[in-house]
Amino acid sequence: MNQLFPLLLILLIITACQPEKKKVSFQKPVASVEALINHSKEFDTPEVIEVTEGVHVAIGFGLANSILIEGENGNIIVDCLESNEVAEKVKAAFDKISTKPVKALIYTHNHADHIFGAGVMAGEDQPDIYSHELTNYYIDRLLNVVQPTIGRRSMRMFGTFLAEDSHINCGIGPSLDAKANTTRSILRPTITFDKELAMEIEGVKIQLAHVPGETDDQLYVWLPEKKVLLPGDNIYKSFPNLYTIRGTPYRDVKQWANSLDRMRLLQPEFLVPSHTQPVTGVENIQKILTDYADAVRFVHDQTIRWMNVGLTSDEIAEKVILPNHLSQSPYLQEFYGRVDWSVKNIFNGYMGWFDGNSTTLLPLPVLEKAEKVAALAGGQSQLQEKAQQALEDGDFQWALELSDYVLRLSPTNTNAKDIRYESLLKLGEQQSNPNARNYYLSQALEVKGQSMDLAAVRTTQMIHGIPIKAIFGAMAVKTNPEKCLDYNKKAVFYFSDLNESWTVHIRNGVTEIQSFAKDDPDLEITTESNIWKEIVSQVRSPLTAMASGDLKIEGGVGTFREFMGMFRAED
Repeated sequence: MNQLFPLLLILLIITACQPEKKKVSFQKPVASVEALINHSKEFDTPEVIEVTEGVHVAIGFGLANSILIEGENGNIIVDCLESNEVAEKVKAAFDKISTKPVKALIYTHNHADHIFGAGVMAGEDQPDIYSHELTNYYIDRLLNVVQPTIGRRSMRMFGTFLAEDSHINCGIGPSLDAKANTTRSILRPTITFDKELAMEIEGVKIQLAHVPGETDDQLYVWLPEKKVLLPGDNIYKSFPNLYTIRGTPYRDVKQWANSLDRMRLLQPEFLVPSHTQPVTGVENIQKILTDYADAVRFVHDQTIRWMNVGLTSDEIAEKVILPNHLSQSPYLQEFYGRVDWSVKNIFNGYMGWFDGNSTTLLPLPVLEKAEKVAALAGGQSQLQEKAQQALEDGDFQWALELSDYVLRLSPTNTNAKDIRYESLLKLGEQQSNPNARNYYLSQALEVKGQSMDLAAVRTTQMIHGIPIKAIFGAMAVKTNPEKCLDYNKKAVFYFSDLNESWTVHIRNGVTEIQSFAKDDPDLEITTESNIWKEIVSQVRSPLTAMASGDLKIEGGVGTFREFMGMFRAED
């Protein structure tokens, strides 16, 4: 015992001298509807702010900001808002500052709220239009291939149909102008680049750099002499939308964090995001950019960490929580993106839809599953009673899920629809994330018969700007196989203005598109490209075009009508 005493004493001394381990805290921040209401102060008053001499930002007019940069004998405008109507208000405000002609427009990326007021911003000035080289591709995708579904989901996410007392904000802006009478205009980029582009416009030195993040075509605008950084949508005052519920291509969050690092190295004195308020001060901006990049990187790395352990995406979404020093940042509140949604998107980006659990590999058909759930409850009536009880108990998510099963079995069940409506309403009213809130409340309106199909008015200028390749691509994804499973016909289109020929071959439920004329067509259509774009966009009737001689058909008008009918969902 005497021999052990000195050793025990040494161990006690060593233990006492060890530095105390710092406790790292991970706790989900408590969000509230009141916090979302308070967040509206970022943009609830339309105003133009002078960031520094010659740089002004318009905030609160539409969903996004627009930035005016004054040059010696002309101006530059960065981002052009979502509609002609909103752009007109901002352009009028900019004209009060400077009436010099617009020499350049710059698109930070392809999203609708940054490009669809371009015609108004340009006016009669015919400016150069700068963007990354990928922007045109994504504009065509937005306008054509997936426009119907993204349009509906966007209406829900931004709360387009919600009453004023239900709609608080859109997280990154007050609202999206997408009314029935909203008009849009777009000017296609005239100068594009791959990695970097430096130029001088009207005495203003400007550097553009490709910094993929929220979109693959994202760029930043750097004014080196003014130390002003315009980061586009790679940062705004909210946790970033690493995944958006309206639906977009996979957002590479690792690249997003790297892009934020690149911007941080510029040491900007002024940061002017394309959403929310500008920020000043080198140290302040460095802190914000660093925290933002660290949050993105943390969510990415921790998702991969748990993915490699073997957890499913749903399990990981429960585990990944930002450390307090990040979750408490005012720039990382979940007023637009959410950590749990981001986790699921990262998982899907790396691994695809399968979560690794054999149970989900070949799941039961949804109707069969509904029948078995009803049987477990004792029948459809008992299942509906369980859903009603969950609603009365305040278990709104469970009530909503049970209502899905009931309505799958009985789509016209009025009581089940009422349960679904009330569940959606209650869930929406509790949300502090506006995307989730607006989506729940909008789908509640749909239960009561409100349609979310509202397309803004397309101008002929917009329609004419769509490449003919994109027009045919949009036709192909509208193919109705139930109509054409036993159909086999080929149409060749000759466009006299382009000196191009295209073949559309419908056979056995599939549409093949080729950018040349195939032999032995059943139909030959001769017209100009813009005439065909108007016909496909339903701006012009094919009968009217034939009567005026703008559309010539060989092979029979009836055959042509039948051929085009294969691209309609309904007769």
